[in-house]
Amino acid sequence: MQRAVREAAGNPAAPEAVSFGPFRLHVGQRRLEKDGNPIQLGGRALDLLIALVERAGMVVSKNDLLAMVWPEVIVDEGSLRVQVAGLRKALGDGEAGARYLTTVSGQGYCFVGRLSHSNGQEKSSIGPTSELPHNLPARPMRMVGRDPTVRDISAKLRSDRFVTIVGPGGVGKTTVAVSVGYELLEEFAGAVRFLDFGAIHDPALVPNVVASALGLLGQSGDPSDILANLLRDKRMLLILDCCEHVIETSAALAERLYAEAPQLHILATSRESMRVEGEHIHRLQPLLSPPNDAGLTAVQALAFPAVQLFVERAAASGGRFVELSDTDARLVGEICRRLDGIALAIELAAGRASASNLKDTVALLNDAFKLLGEGERSVLPRHQTLRATLDWSYKLLSDPERMVLRRVSVFAGTFTLEAARSVAGAEDADDGQVIAAVASLVAKSMLAASTSGTSTRYRLLDTARAYALERLAASMDADATARRHACYFLHLLRGIGNGSTAASESKGFAAIADQLGNIRAALAWCFSERGDRATGVALAAAAMPFFLKLSLFAECQLWAKRAIEQLEATNHSLKYDLELHAALGLALLLTKGTTDDVRAFLTRALRIAEEIGDVPSQLRLTERLHVFHMRTGNFTDALALARRGEAVASDHGDRIRLAHMRIALGVSCHLAGDTPQARSYVESALLQLPGSEPDVDDPLNYDYLCRARVTLARILWLQGYPDQAVDTARRAITDTVRIGHPVKLCMALLWAFSIFVWNSETENYEEYADRLILEASKHSLGPYQTIGYGTKGVVLVAQGQVETGIALLRGALEVMHSHRYGSLADFRIALAQALATIGQEREALDTINLAIARVGHNKDLFCMPELLRAKAEVLLSARSPDLVQAERCLEESIDLARRQSALAMELVAATCLARLWLRQDRAAQARQLLAPTYARFTEGFNSRALKAARELLDEMSAQHPDLVDGRKTGSSGIDPNASA
Repeated sequence: MQRAVREAAGNPAAPEAVSFGPFRLHVGQRRLEKDGNPIQLGGRALDLLIALVERAGMVVSKNDLLAMVWPEVIVDEGSLRVQVAGLRKALGDGEAGARYLTTVSGQGYCFVGRLSHSNGQEKSSIGPTSELPHNLPARPMRMVGRDPTVRDISAKLRSDRFVTIVGPGGVGKTTVAVSVGYELLEEFAGAVRFLDFGAIHDPALVPNVVASALGLLGQSGDPSDILANLLRDKRMLLILDCCEHVIETSAALAERLYAEAPQLHILATSRESMRVEGEHIHRLQPLLSPPNDAGLTAVQALAFPAVQLFVERAAASGGRFVELSDTDARLVGEICRRLDGIALAIELAAGRASASNLKDTVALLNDAFKLLGEGERSVLPRHQTLRATLDWSYKLLSDPERMVLRRVSVFAGTFTLEAARSVAGAEDADDGQVIAAVASLVAKSMLAASTSGTSTRYRLLDTARAYALERLAASMDADATARRHACYFLHLLRGIGNGSTAASESKGFAAIADQLGNIRAALAWCFSERGDRATGVALAAAAMPFFLKLSLFAECQLWAKRAIEQLEATNHSLKYDLELHAALGLALLLTKGTTDDVRAFLTRALRIAEEIGDVPSQLRLTERLHVFHMRTGNFTDALALARRGEAVASDHGDRIRLAHMRIALGVSCHLAGDTPQARSYVESALLQLPGSEPDVDDPLNYDYLCRARVTLARILWLQGYPDQAVDTARRAITDTVRIGHPVKLCMALLWAFSIFVWNSETENYEEYADRLILEASKHSLGPYQTIGYGTKGVVLVAQGQVETGIALLRGALEVMHSHRYGSLADFRIALAQALATIGQEREALDTINLAIARVGHNKDLFCMPELLRAKAEVLLSARSPDLVQAERCLEESIDLARRQSALAMELVAATCLARLWLRQDRAAQARQLLAPTYARFTEGFNSRALKAARELLDEMSAQHPDLVDGRKTGSSGIDPNASA
C-alpha cells in the first residue's frame, strides 16, 4: 500500500491534496489535517483512508482492503473492523450529520464524502470561506448524485451567462444552485449574491430585494434603473431562487440586467422557465432509482444516487438504520422509485425509516403525507414538509389549472392529452381550457411529459398525485371525474376490440399496455360502494382480451368474477355474459387446469355464442373446448368438436378459422394414431395460414402457426423423418420465443418436448424443460409448471439421476392426475424405465399397465406402440425375465406401428425384438425383421435409434456372414434400397 501511495505521489496527474468537509488529506506526504491542524492517525488507519478515498463512491471489498493495508501479513477481518472504527472516530463520522464512510453489509466499505482535488502546488486562496464577500446559504455537506449537474450548469453559466434550473418542488433546485455558487465562488472573487424570493408575497418588491442584497438601501420606487447602472461594469453571479410565484417580475428584471450588464451572470431556479431573451434552461431530473428487480443487491442499489441519498440521510438521522444490506436493498429501491427520485421526499422518508423499519415505511407510502409530514427545522418553511412544498405550488396555479390538476389525479400512471380532455373536460372546462392547462402544468413542473415517436404521455409524480387526489376528494367532483375516467377507458378498449383484424386488435392492446394501472383503477371504482356497476360490467367485458393478451390471468379472473356477479342486477346483454364466461374459462384453464368450472364456463359461453349467432366466438370456444377435452383424455369428444368446428367455419367461408379447425383435426387424428390423415389436415392448414399469421394473432393465447408446425414435426418423426422433425420443431420454438408470449411458448415447448425425448436429444430437452419451468412459474401457469417438473424428471432419468427423476415424475403425475389429465404416456414410460433400473419391477410394470389401460380408454392410440415396447423392456430387465410376454408385446408394438404408419416406433420396437431373437440364436429371423425396416429410412442416420439398429445389424453380419446376400450393400451390410 505504501509503495502504491509513493507511486501516486510521484505521478504529476495524481491528486496531492484531497479535501472533504473540514479535512484535507495530503496523499504524498501521508498527512491528514482538520481546519489546517494535523490529525494523528496510525499508519494502518491512514493507509485505509487513502485506499477508500482513491476509490470514492465505490464499494471496496474487505478482502481487497486487507490485501492493500496488510500486503504481506495475514490478518483476520477483526483487525480491519478495529481500524475502520478508529478512522470513523478520528473523522467524527456520524457526528453533527457528517458522513464519510458507509458499510455495505456482506460486501465491504465505501467512502461517500464529497471530495475536491488539487494537483501539484496548491493555489493561493482569497481567504477563508467565512470571510468571502458573499451571502450564500451554508454549503450542502452531503449532496448526492448532482456533481455532474453542478459541473454542467457551471460550464453553461461561464459560456452563456444566464441559466434557469427548472424542476418540480423538492427535486433539489436550490441545493444545486447553492452548490454552483460555491463552485464558482473563487472565479467570481467572492462576488456571488443569493436572493431567496420565496418569502416575497408582492411581486413588485423583487427589484427592491435585489437592490437591498447589493447594498442599495433606502431605495424608494422601482430601483431597476439604478441596479442596471450599478451592475453594468461588475463581474458578478446573481442567484435568483424560487422565482415561480413572482415569475413575471423576476423574468423582466433578469432579462434587463442580462442585456445591460455584460459581465453579470444569472442563475435562477423556478418550477417554470422565465421565457425571456438570453435564458438557457436546465431541467433538473429526479435522482435515478434502481429498477424493480427482486434480485437487487446492496452493491447494485448503491450505484443509484436516490439510494445513496436515502442511505446517507437514514444513517445520519441516528436511528436503527446503519447500513444497507442485500435484504433491504429491494425495499429501499421501491421507496425511491415510488417517491420518483424527488430528493426532498427521499430525505423525509429516510428520516422516517431511521425511526421504524423499512416495511413500515413502504406501507406508509400509501398515505404519502403521513410519511412525509416532518422535515428538518433548519430548511426553508416551504421545504420542511412535502405537503408545504405542494401547497406552495398549488396556490400559484390559476383556477382552471387547479381544476385540471385535481381531475387528472384520477389517472393511475400515464395518460394522453386525449384522455385528459375526456376526463378533465366537462361543462365547466372546454377542450381549449384543458389543453392550455395541461401545457401550463407541464411548464410549471406539476406534470411530467415524455414523448415516444409521435405519442406524448403525461403523468403526475406519485407524491403530487397523492396531494391532488386529496384535493379532488374534498371537492364535489370526485365521483363524476371517476365516472368519466371509467367511460373513457371503456370506449378506448371497445375501439381497439372493434378493430378490423385480430392483428390490429393485438397491436392496439400492446400499444396501451402502459394504461393497465388506469384500467385497474377504473374497474376498482366501478365495483366500489360509490361506483357505477353497469359501466363496470361493460368495462370488465371490454378488458378481458386486454388482460389475456398481457397474460394477466389473475386480473382476468378477478374482474370477470366481479362482473359476472353483477350481470343480473345490471340487466346486461348476452354479449357481456359470453365474453366474461369465455375469458374466465380460458384463464382458469391456463392457471388451474381442467376443472369442472372451466368446462362449465366454456360450455355456457359456447351455448350463448350459438344462441346469438356469433360465429367467430363459436369457433374460438370450440377450439378451447377441444383443448380441454384433449387434456382430459376425452379424445372422442375432442374429435367430434373439431369436426363440428370445421363444418361451421366452412359454411361461413372463414378461411383462417377453417385452417384452425383443421389443425385441431390434425392433432386429434395424430393422437388417435391416424398419422397419414393427421398430416393431411395439418399440411392443408399450413397452406391456408399466412407465413407470419399477422391477422390471426388470437388475443386468447393460441399460436396456431406454431401449433401446426410442432404437430407436423411430431408426425414427421413418427413417419421416419427425424432430421426434418427436429429442424421443424426447433424453428417453431425459435419463432415462438421471438413472439415473447409466455402461454404460447409453454405450449410450444410442451408439445415439442416429446420429439427430443423420442430422438434422445438430451441437451435439447433439458434446455426446453428448464425454460418451460421458468416461464410457467414466472407467470403462475400452474398446469404448465407441473408438467415442467415432469419433463425435468424425464431429463434427470435420462442423465442417470434416477431417484431424483422418479420423485419429480411421481409428484407431477399425482398433481396432473388430480387435474384429470390424460394418459401422459411419456412420463409414465420414463417412470417405469427408471423404476426398473432400481429393481422396482412390480411398480414399473404396474405403471406401464396403467398407462396402457388409460390409452385404451382415451383412444390416444399413437403412443400405444411405444408403451408396448417399454413394457417389453421392463419384462426383459426383470430378475426373472418373461421372454414370451415380452416378445408378444414387441410383435404387437410393431404391428400397431405399421398400421399407424409410425416407422420410427416400428424401428425402435424391431431393434428390441431383433436383439432378443439374436440372443436366442434366431439371427436370420432377427435380420429379416430389422433390415427392411432400417432400409426404409432416408435420413436421420446419426440419431440414436438408427445408430442402434445399424450397430445391431453390423453385429449380426459379423457373427453370421452367411446372412448377407450377394447384392451390393451399404456400410451396414444392408441394401439401402430394399423394401419391406
